Amino acid sequence: NQKVEVRAPVSGTVVELLVKPGDKVSKGEALLVLSSSELGQLRVESIAKRAEAEGDLQQAQANFKLAQENYDRQVQISAAEIAQAKTQLTAATQQYEGEQDLVNNRSVVKVAKENYQRQVEISQAEIARAETELTVAKEQFERDKELVAAGAIARRTMLESQAHFAEAKATVAKAKSRPEVIKAETEIKQAEVDLPMRELRDSQGKVADAKAQLTKALSRREVLEAEAQLKRSQAALEVAQSRVRLSSSAYQARLQQLGTIANEQGLVTVVSPISGTVADREITPGESVNSAEKPLMIVLNDSRVFATGNIYEKDLNQVKNGQEVRIKIATLPNRTFTGKISLIGSAVTGETRTVAVKAQLDNAEAVLKPGMFAELEILTDKTLTNILAIPNSAAVEANGKHLAYVKNGDAFQAVEVEIGQNYGDLVEIKSGLFEGDLIVTQRAPQLYAQSLRGGKKQSKGEEKKEATPKVTEVNFNSFPLPLWAGVGGGMAIASLTFAAGAFWGNRRRFPALAASQNYANNGFSASEPVLKEELVLHNDNHHVKTKESEVKSLK
Repeated sequence: NQKVEVRAPVSGTVVELLVKPGDKVSKGEALLVLSSSELGQLRVESIAKRAEAEGDLQQAQANFKLAQENYDRQVQISAAEIAQAKTQLTAATQQYEGEQDLVNNRSVVKVAKENYQRQVEISQAEIARAETELTVAKEQFERDKELVAAGAIARRTMLESQAHFAEAKATVAKAKSRPEVIKAETEIKQAEVDLPMRELRDSQGKVADAKAQLTKALSRREVLEAEAQLKRSQAALEVAQSRVRLSSSAYQARLQQLGTIANEQGLVTVVSPISGTVADREITPGESVNSAEKPLMIVLNDSRVFATGNIYEKDLNQVKNGQEVRIKIATLPNRTFTGKISLIGSAVTGETRTVAVKAQLDNAEAVLKPGMFAELEILTDKTLTNILAIPNSAAVEANGKHLAYVKNGDAFQAVEVEIGQNYGDLVEIKSGLFEGDLIVTQRAPQLYAQSLRGGKKQSKGEEKKEATPKVTEVNFNSFPLPLWAGVGGGMAIASLTFAAGAFWGNRRRFPALAASQNYANNGFSASEPVLKEELVLHNDNHHVKTKESEVKSLK
């Protein structure tokens, strides 16, 4: 899943290419720009729907504002009516309570008499004033009659005086027969005969009327209608707002379905789903693409890879996930790569009786390429033991046997050895050599060839061309001996998302010398052989220069 074929999220036309093969890209980085007629049409429809919805929203907002204003006005009117009704109720209640006190104290007659006396006094004052006005009017009338007879004033003036005199007489008569006095007198008689329960009942009626008016004000129909209209306007406003939000839902849903974004012109930017390198680009600007057709680009992240291979059924019990592996590539002979088992197959192949395995590898330097063939070894055991080990180059195969050349004085002697496990550039020696032996580590096959010729003396020219063997001391090594199981069927490198660290460094800086290994920190680290001294060795009376190297013991 670290090799991604980038396809068009929607059919359209390539407007711009932003990367080229070989470019490094990050996850989410723009790769190219597409123009899609489908998205363009959806966007146009979305804009039209939004414009219509916004118009409806403005109308709904206006209606809601009017309904709110009407409701507020009706509430204010209702509040005024409620206040007035409460005032009337308070006054009626106070009047009722006062009249009830009068009845309870039996002071109605007293009040009626006091009222009668007050009315009599008022009537007497009015009669006195009316009689005074009558006297003045009479004198004025008589004087005007005399003046008219003498021709001193106009007859009209005399008639006015006469009318005023008649009016004064009527006023005196009215004052003497004042109805309030008669009514007060009647009230006294009524109060003396019957207690004034009528006024008390009238007060009760006024209180009831005031309460009814207050109830009516509290439940004013206009307020309820305005409130209902306000709620309807608010609901219509919410619907309009929802329509505005949903006007572009089809367009946005399509973009979400495609997993992409588009700008105001409807152009779609295609981004890289992973970080890696643009491995291939199969399109050109202006080309029409279909989402179901060929990939637009291939982005590859090979910073981590895995190697796949097969192990035999009989070795399954020695392999598990997380186990260390070592991988060699034929095209990279001086490199050893390490990793861990990440997957063990669940089925055995019928014909070969093998099971597929995958190993995680770190490829930070990008030297491992998908499709490479590799040779893989799995570390199956780690046993702490003392063994004799020599470089592979020191063992010569001869007629089914293995020989090693040991320094014996000034010459080299072929010794048959029994070899054991191979691990790296070293091979275990089970018998034939002893600790401290100096053996040839380079040009051993040439010594074997000389022995087949019977050690014939060479000319000086040939002597100069003769290779210089190198020797190393054989020592016991105390370290965990890794037992490596080879994986058959070849190996193939492929991309992988998992991380696996490299545990071996370059162990072949001096390939002719015995390298020692120390198992530590989930892997092997190499110690460099130490150059000890230069010697002159003799072989069949031939002086051969060589270098002696010591194998270090590792703890």
